[in-house]
Amino acid sequence: MLQSRTAGILLRIALVAILIYMIFLLVHVRQQITATQAEIRTLTEEVADQTQTNTELTNAIENRDDPAFLKDVARERLDLVTPNDRVFYITD
Repeated sequence: MLQSRTAGILLRIALVAILIYMIFLLVHVRQQITATQAEIRTLTEEVADQTQTNTELTNAIENRDDPAFLKDVARERLDLVTPNDRVFYITD
């Protein structure tokens, strides 16, 4: 009788220990899932940014001989103006 009672108590202790281990394991896996989802969102944003950059570069390559494109590049990047343009300098 004493042995069966001791065996029952040991079985319950073992089951509680396994249950606690499983709970900790599930919490850890959930944290990994959350971290991975955040990383997926970050990488998706990076892919979208890089796709936009690639599109802009492709357009620049395709229009490299277009006079209007070259004029826009000269105005925006090189600050060049045509003789009839008015230039305003804004100082803060």
